[in-house]
Amino acid sequence: MTHLQPMEYHAFHSTSSSKSNRWIVASLAANVALVGTILYISSSSEQQAASLGAAVKSLPQCSRAVNVHAAGGRRGFVTGGLGAVALMGMVRPQESKAGLKFPGTMPSDLGVRGDGSLKTCPSTSNCWSTSATDASHKSQPFSFSKSTSEAVEDLKEVLNSYPKEGQQIDEKTLVDGGGWRMIKNNGGYFQLEYESKKFGFVDDVEFNVEDGKVQYRSASRQGDSDFGVNAYRLNFIADGLKKKGWSTPGFPLTTAAQR
Repeated sequence: MTHLQPMEYHAFHSTSSSKSNRWIVASLAANVALVGTILYISSSSEQQAASLGAAVKSLPQCSRAVNVHAAGGRRGFVTGGLGAVALMGMVRPQESKAGLKFPGTMPSDLGVRGDGSLKTCPSTSNCWSTSATDASHKSQPFSFSKSTSEAVEDLKEVLNSYPKEGQQIDEKTLVDGGGWRMIKNNGGYFQLEYESKKFGFVDDVEFNVEDGKVQYRSASRQGDSDFGVNAYRLNFIADGLKKKGWSTPGFPLTTAAQR
């Protein structure tokens, strides 16, 4: 068996490290370039740009979207690029100049459970549900003191009053700029889809009218943070119902990106 002498080992180790370092630099450069391209296309807000910047800084350690380690060599170069692409799913821009759309797949388990509840929320911060089991995602049902049929009509009117062009919260924040559509209207159950103008991200929203209260759920199909989009949407609906004499405890919901 051949053993490397100290000087030979040092030279071998230095060469190997040099090659590894070059792959690391190339990987990071590719990530920065790709994320920069996404940022240029999206013309995102300062908040979104900051999120992208933070994500780029985290690439040498580990991206939350996919595992990207600095010492990954050639495989790190490939997975690093995939990590930058995956960052697109972590961002919820509110305006669009690009025609790219990423609606995602509708969950197969939406709808009313046997006990009248709806689907709970995942661990990500882009969901609110009256059926959630943890405080960071759980919200309170809307309540009413009129007949169920009147309540259904009230809710339907408020849902239909939501702007088709979305809510312009401020100069930089357009919520649901891609429009919305009613998927189901079965008695007291409503299912809707709301779309972002940029990249066509879709959120699934449900309402179920029961005796004296309404259960609801609003959740993004993809990503982690929603920049408050689901809260803005539910706040609009809660405000409309409140004007009709409903009780909306816990509103307005916080619109912070991370709760």
